[in-house]
Amino acid sequence: MANTARMVGGESWERALLIAFQKWTEKDVNEQYWREKFEDEYKYEGPITIRKKKPPAGNPRDILDTEELYKSGVKSYDYSADGDGARADWHWDAENSSDEQYAWFVHEGQGPHSREPRRWTDELASEYLFEGSEIERRLLNRIEKEING
Repeated sequence: MANTARMVGGESWERALLIAFQKWTEKDVNEQYWREKFEDEYKYEGPITIRKKKPPAGNPRDILDTEELYKSGVKSYDYSADGDGARADWHWDAENSSDEQYAWFVHEGQGPHSREPRRWTDELASEYLFEGSEIERRLLNRIEKEING
């Protein structure tokens, strides 16, 4: 007795995966996920912070603030694909009033005004955190839609 397993149409599978990945990075990550991460409230034990463009921030709070950090990353979205695969990049380069980029201070919870790390990028950067996450489920849903129509 003999059995054979085959996969045909490899190029169409690859095309479907690339389309799914591009839609996922553009729609699910760039247009939704980042916003959700920036609007997540977290416990803040420090004093009230006086903000320039919004009401004072107390406890709990989010990292959306003036939206400059959020906008810097979303606007920097860059998708590229070639024969080796595809990638999406974001660069969080907003500057504070001292003309310093402050994404690292917020992300790591270090710097003159940061007390708690707010690691909004970690689920995408860490395979361990990505596995089983909501954003992974969104990618798998995109793949399923592209493959199954």
